[in-house]
Amino acid sequence: MSLYKIMIVDDEAEVRQAIARKIDWRAVGFEILADADNGRDALEKAEARELDVVLTDIKMPFMDGLELGAELSRRKPNLKLIVFSGFDEFEYAKEAIKLNVVEYVLKPVNAAELTAILDRVRKVLDQEIEQRRNIRQLTQAYQDSLPLLREKFLQDLLRGPMDPQVLEAQAERFALTVRDGAYKVAAVCDIVHSGERRPALSAELVPVSVQQMLSDALRDRCRSEIVLGVSSILVATAWERDPVESLMRILGEVCTECERILGVTLTVGIGRPCQKLEELCRSCGEARTALEYRAVVGAGKPIYIQDMERLDRTAPEGDTHREQQLLSVIKFGSQEQIAAMVDKLLADGNGEWSSQSKAIGVLGTLLPIIQRCRLGEEAMLGPRGTWLGLLTEDTPMEDLRAWLLSVCLNMSGCMDQRRVSTAKRLGEEAERYIRENYPDSGLSVDRLCDHLHISQSCFSTIFKQETGRSYVQYLTDVRMEHAVELLRTTDDKTYMVAEKVGYSNLSYFSTVFKKNFGQNPFDYKNKMVGTARDQGEI
Repeated sequence: MSLYKIMIVDDEAEVRQAIARKIDWRAVGFEILADADNGRDALEKAEARELDVVLTDIKMPFMDGLELGAELSRRKPNLKLIVFSGFDEFEYAKEAIKLNVVEYVLKPVNAAELTAILDRVRKVLDQEIEQRRNIRQLTQAYQDSLPLLREKFLQDLLRGPMDPQVLEAQAERFALTVRDGAYKVAAVCDIVHSGERRPALSAELVPVSVQQMLSDALRDRCRSEIVLGVSSILVATAWERDPVESLMRILGEVCTECERILGVTLTVGIGRPCQKLEELCRSCGEARTALEYRAVVGAGKPIYIQDMERLDRTAPEGDTHREQQLLSVIKFGSQEQIAAMVDKLLADGNGEWSSQSKAIGVLGTLLPIIQRCRLGEEAMLGPRGTWLGLLTEDTPMEDLRAWLLSVCLNMSGCMDQRRVSTAKRLGEEAERYIRENYPDSGLSVDRLCDHLHISQSCFSTIFKQETGRSYVQYLTDVRMEHAVELLRTTDDKTYMVAEKVGYSNLSYFSTVFKKNFGQNPFDYKNKMVGTARDQGEI
C-alpha cells in the first residue's frame, strides 16, 4: 500500500531518534521522509517535499512549533499537524488547536498513544483521499456529460418557453453565444435524400456533416448554436443588425453545397427575428411552420415564414393542436391525406356518440379556421339551412363524411388559389416596377424586394414561376427592348442610348447587346438605317 509521508521536528536529535525507534511506521501506514531541528528548517523541507503529516515540538529555536503550524496552515492547508509538548506547555497545546492541529500528545511520547494517534490521522487522510477521488470522478462525469446537457438545454430552449431567470442562469452556465446580439433568429433544417444520386456518406453521418457545414458557414458571420434534433437540425443565431437577408443567403449557399457535395436536399425554415432569448422558441416554431411551405415553393432552399404568410394571406394558425394539424393538412396535404385526417377526426370521438355528434365535433374544428382565414362560411359550407339539416337529421355517417371531406377540399382549393393569386399579383407588381424604373442604373433586386416587402429567395422563386425568367434576365430583356427602340427611332449616340436604358458603362452595354442580337449597337443602328434607306423610309 502507499505510505503517508511524515516529518519529525524537534531541536533535540535524541528525541527525534527515540520517536523514530518507538513506532513501527510501516505497520501504521507511514514512512519518515525527513526530520528537522527547528521550525525554520522544517518549513524549508516541507516546501521542498510532498508531506502528509508533520510531528513537531512546540519549543524550538528560530521558529517554534506554533509559528511553524501557523505558516504550514497558510501554505499547505491539507497538511496534518501533530504537536507534542511537556505538561507545563499544555496552554500552548490548547492554542495549537486553533491552528488546525489535528492531534497533540504530552511528553514523554508514549508509543501506544502515538500509534493510536497516527491510526486516527491515517483514517482521516484515507477519507480525504476517497472524498477527493469521488469529487474528481463526479467532476469528470459532469465534464463528460456537459456537451449532452448543453445540447438538451438548447433543445428545450427552442422547443418551448422557459422561465427568464432560469433561462438566463442556464445560458450563462453553458456559455451560450446567442445571449448577445440585438437580433436572434431560429432556423430548422430538414434533410431529404434527393433520389437523383446516392449520398456521398452513410445516412448516420449526413446530419453530422450538414451540422459541420452550417457551423463553418456561420462561424465568422454571426454567433450561432447548432444542435441535432430528433428529425431535424436546429439552429439559433444572434446578429447585431437585421439578419434575415444575410441568413437566407448563407443558408442558401449551404443548401447548394449539400446537394453538390453530399447528394442530399436541405430545406431550411426560418422564423422571424426576436430580441429576447426566451422568444427564440417562438422563432423556432415559425421556422417549423415555414418548412411546411416547401410543398408550395419547392425544397432545397431557405424559406422565410413572413414571405410565406404574405404569400398565403391566411391568419395565424389556431391555438389547439387539433386545429393546427387540420389546417396544416388542408394547406399542404394531398386529397388522400385530407381524407385520412377527416377519418381520424371522426374516429377520435367517443364511441357512444352519434354520427351527427362526431360531425359537429369536426365542424367545431373547421369553423374557427374558416373564420380566421376569412374564407367565408357560406362559400365553404354551403347554405346554412342545408348543412344544418345534415347535422339535425338522421344522416348516415358516409354522407356526413363525404360532406366534411368536400368542405376540407373546398378550403384547400381556395387556399391554393389565394397563393396563386398572390404570387401572380407579386409577379405583376415586380414587372410593373421594373418597366417603370429600368432607366435607373442603380435598380437592383434588393431595392425591388424592399419595395415588395419580400425576401430575395422567395421573390426569385415566385418571379421565375410567374414570368419564366430570372430577375436579371427580365431586366436585361426590358432594357434591350427599349435600346432597340431608341436605336431604331432616334438619332441618339450609342452612349446616350446606354444611359437611357440604365447602363452607365458603355462597354458593358455593348457586350450585353451583342450577346442578345449578334452585333454591337453601332453596327445594329447602321444596319437599321441602311435598311430604312433601301426601303425608301428615309
